[in-house]
Amino acid sequence: MNVKPDRLELRPTQRLLLELIRRHAPVTRAELARYSNLTAGAITQQCRELLFSGLVIEGERNMGQRGQPSLPLRLNPGGACAVGLAFSPGFIDMTLVDLSGRKLLSISEPHQENQPLATTLKQIKNLVEQTLKKRQLQHARILGMGYAVPGFLKPDGKKRHCVAWLSSWRDVDLQQAFEDNLPWPTWVENNANASAIGELYSGTWNSYRDITFIDLGYGIGAGIIADGKLLRGGFLNAGEVGMAFPGDKPRPSYKDLVATLTQAGLSEAQLPALTAEQHPLLEVWFSRCCDQVEQSIMGCLQWLDPQLIILGGAMPKTITERLAEVLTQKLDARLDPDRPKVRLVNSPMGAESASWGAAMIPLYQVINQA
Repeated sequence: MNVKPDRLELRPTQRLLLELIRRHAPVTRAELARYSNLTAGAITQQCRELLFSGLVIEGERNMGQRGQPSLPLRLNPGGACAVGLAFSPGFIDMTLVDLSGRKLLSISEPHQENQPLATTLKQIKNLVEQTLKKRQLQHARILGMGYAVPGFLKPDGKKRHCVAWLSSWRDVDLQQAFEDNLPWPTWVENNANASAIGELYSGTWNSYRDITFIDLGYGIGAGIIADGKLLRGGFLNAGEVGMAFPGDKPRPSYKDLVATLTQAGLSEAQLPALTAEQHPLLEVWFSRCCDQVEQSIMGCLQWLDPQLIILGGAMPKTITERLAEVLTQKLDARLDPDRPKVRLVNSPMGAESASWGAAMIPLYQVINQA
């Protein structure tokens, strides 16, 4: 039986300060007072507690200011860590991050598709416990476990219609099953939501509060960040953009790309060379994919008005990077020049976006969720 460690309890004011420190670090107490509208006394007291808890550390004095030099604050990377797990065809992918969101490790191990969930739970427990022990982190403060599972939630809001290679999980409350398996707080999201949270907490896009992540992996989905918060929708399934592209029809996904290669007698291993030489088959596929992704992006702009759209997932970075470049040109030509311009980029996380994002979920839940 797992012994549950004490959950990290933070007051709303402390969560706010941790989020501001995360976004603006290194940041002084005076700057925090301006960002938060809290009094200097409240800032001093709350920061003292955060420092004492080990979640925040002070940097070197800022000698460029008059009067008593200030000590800027930042999150303490060693103050805590979080574990993320994602499931790709034939593999379990695991990522460990520190409190600042920096990746500490990322590993994969084979996973038998559609094996009983009990077998997978045992495999997960062994993988996590052995990895933490090997890295001498078994006694570290673990904020929690994040899981990225492909598939939408059913009407009961608990069971998930998982993808085909995990179809045996469809009648199980995965949140409860994962929560009972290991002693730490547990959260489950779909791949796109996890990836969107990962991008939000990566530190790369701290100046953006409205972000849409479009996952072009083994399926198609979107994770939506609105004003710094994950947008879930009335049935907790916001972002199911794959509905526009039925699974039995051509789709702008990595799975579809691999199937296209297979039908032509080519292999997935040949993809880098075929991409480099701009093979005619790939060029035809890319043109169709570009049109389909543009369709999703236009809907995204119309309904969500994001500042930043990120293309990612299992799709190779060479392709998502080219998609971002071509579609940026298309949007420039298509949209009114007086309209504020959305920034369109490819994800720096690449194929690790789901497991990396899953590891960020506990950070998001502990810091961002009041």
